[in-house]
Amino acid sequence: MRTQPINQVDVEQEMMRLVQLLEARTETFEELAVNAAEKESSFKKQWAGVYLETGGTIRDREASADVTCSEAFREYKVAESLVKSARESLMFLRTSIDALRSLNANVRYQTTD
Repeated sequence: MRTQPINQVDVEQEMMRLVQLLEARTETFEELAVNAAEKESSFKKQWAGVYLETGGTIRDREASADVTCSEAFREYKVAESLVKSARESLMFLRTSIDALRSLNANVRYQTTD
């Protein structure tokens, strides 16, 4: 809990901290996005292979592919969820930085009067 008024140096330091965090999380986001794309590709390739190798009706072939590839599908969906979560984190950091810019402008205005 803050006991003193916020000053411009505090705001700028917090902005720099968030910018560094944003850079690090952006790199992590890239890795997560690539991983999710690889998981999706792997799942689709495996599913198509099982579908083509299985006999029976279309529904039977789809069901067989779904069952056989369920773990690959789960891995893909988990990787996709991690990408979405990381994207939300990036948006939160950007919003926080924008809020600090506004706060910084207000603090600067108050100290120049």
